[in-house]
Amino acid sequence: MLISDDPLAGMRQVPETSMKTEMPLSKPIRRFLTQTEELLDTEISLLRQPEAEPGGTLVDKYTYDMDTNVIIFPAQYVGLLKDFIIAKHCTNLLIKGAATEKRDYKIVSYTEDSVYSGLRQIYIDALKDEAKKEKKLPVQKLIQMLFILFSQFNDDINELPWNAIMNASVYHRMPKIRKTQLYHIMKESKNDMDEMIEHESIIPRRYFVLDKAMFYARDMFLAKTLPADELMPVLNIPQMKKFNHLEVKEMLTTRWTHTAWYQSKVFGDNMLAIIDKPLGQVNWKVDEPTLDYYYDLYKVGVLVTDNLVSYMTMRDWYVWEPPRHLLAAHEKKEEYEKNALKKIFGDLITDTWEDSGS
Repeated sequence: MLISDDPLAGMRQVPETSMKTEMPLSKPIRRFLTQTEELLDTEISLLRQPEAEPGGTLVDKYTYDMDTNVIIFPAQYVGLLKDFIIAKHCTNLLIKGAATEKRDYKIVSYTEDSVYSGLRQIYIDALKDEAKKEKKLPVQKLIQMLFILFSQFNDDINELPWNAIMNASVYHRMPKIRKTQLYHIMKESKNDMDEMIEHESIIPRRYFVLDKAMFYARDMFLAKTLPADELMPVLNIPQMKKFNHLEVKEMLTTRWTHTAWYQSKVFGDNMLAIIDKPLGQVNWKVDEPTLDYYYDLYKVGVLVTDNLVSYMTMRDWYVWEPPRHLLAAHEKKEEYEKNALKKIFGDLITDTWEDSGS
């Protein structure tokens, strides 16, 4: 449930032909869209964008100040891949809408005080790491890394539990797109792993391990939840051929064993238990899910998020607030960061801050 600083950027100058009424859609997806609109008493538009995120983006009225809901997906996505992205975000919208109906929709946000708590802890852990290194990280890079890492975890915590829930729900609701779903999960897994590995040399070891462990836990939950015998690779997709004759769990484990993953696996197995305990009790096979059903999914997602945050000892880093609180926090993030750094470093931060151009 990521929140963009500029969610409307992808919707500017969009041709009218991208609306769903003029877009070819399969019958199951058109039916799912209609059911979602009827359950929530709302409208959904579909937009193709060349620069859209690979996983698509949901811009919705429960989060932003707008009257409709828009699912944005890459222009090159067609057929079942497009269907999967739409189904995933319809599920996301139903969860958000159900929680809003109960006046209970909140996400993980931050305040000036919580930013200070997070940055201070990251700095302390970074100092422990730096003491063991021969090549020290320049002070400016160390300072700049603190809030970037804090924000990364905020994004991941708001994304990961819901990603697992949406994928499990779509798998059981839309059987015709399961192989395409697997392909997308494999690509998503690789992108998530690559994202932090690029910065391994400057990130404190604890946070590098925790971040990888979260995504390992997500992947292993999905491998366990999506039956392997029904999800053999789509062999006409070149990227999938190397995984021929591997089951889902073997595919994802193969991906993980090609990284320095052992320490991540230890934490990841613990996180998998945190995710699996509540999600393993969900009945994913409800024929006609109601808003109450999706509200229950929301509550399970909140429980998983709370437990993950506690496990990573980040409870004082973040706060549960309505979505607009996070939008407002994004607008003040530079102020929050600067004030937190001044509390940590005192007057020493002034010259470094000015030199960095912040």
